[in-house]
Amino acid sequence: MKVLNFDAKPCERVREQLDAYLSSELMVETTATVLKHLEGCPDCSRELESRQRLRDALRRAVDQELPPEHLGETIHRRLQQTRPRFTWPFRGSSPSRSWMLALAGLAAVVLVGVTFQHGVALRRGRQLVASVLTLGVSDHLNCAIRGHHYPDVARPASELRAQLGPEYAPLLPVVEQKLPGFEVLEAHICTVPGSPRKYVHFIARGRGTILSVILTRREGEALPSDVRLVAETTGGVSLYENHLGGMDVAGFETNDYFGFVVSDLGQDSVVQLAAVLAPSLRTQLDGG
Repeated sequence: MKVLNFDAKPCERVREQLDAYLSSELMVETTATVLKHLEGCPDCSRELESRQRLRDALRRAVDQELPPEHLGETIHRRLQQTRPRFTWPFRGSSPSRSWMLALAGLAAVVLVGVTFQHGVALRRGRQLVASVLTLGVSDHLNCAIRGHHYPDVARPASELRAQLGPEYAPLLPVVEQKLPGFEVLEAHICTVPGSPRKYVHFIARGRGTILSVILTRREGEALPSDVRLVAETTGGVSLYENHLGGMDVAGFETNDYFGFVVSDLGQDSVVQLAAVLAPSLRTQLDGG
């Protein structure tokens, strides 16, 4: 993966990256640049939709593919050709056993097909998870790391609550209590350049690094429940993990929000912190 230079021919450069974008293979910086271009370019947006429709059609074709007729007979014939020493006893005297061989071959083919479809579903699930978790990493990198939008000395809690507003101010004590060893330096509502999405962003310092707790509305999206990407479950909350843009991220969801814990502490530490924090945040956000 690489970050591209978008200094000329923006449409051409973006279209070269659309397939990688759909597969969640771009770096965070490049993803943000592509998103910004798509928001202002109807032609490239239509091209993206066209490619997505094509991918969906191919997936549906694979999912609906049926074994050809007479597959059992073909497998049985191939078995007879490749293993002749077993064919003569089955003719006439014991036809059921020959059909057992054919059915065994058919089962093997079906198993391969099921395994292939499961692999496709797993890759799709992983791509979706990576795409969703990129939301948290992108805000952490843009706001906390590159933007350094936090003070060296923590702001007063009253100021942080005012910045969060009445809807999100009750989350501040939850974050403070569930992140022992960390000091919340900043809490605000922010955006990533080029995107209209809003983030509730808590920036904390501890263990020699900066950590972000980020919440953003799901807007109809959801993490896959049928793909084994769960890192840890506690308090009824499923956690998803990844390493993106040099950062470790653990993600979870509530009824209306995605939540992220992002830092460079290492995957195990980030997941452990998210496991403690996520249930309380979900309870607060879901109103009970």
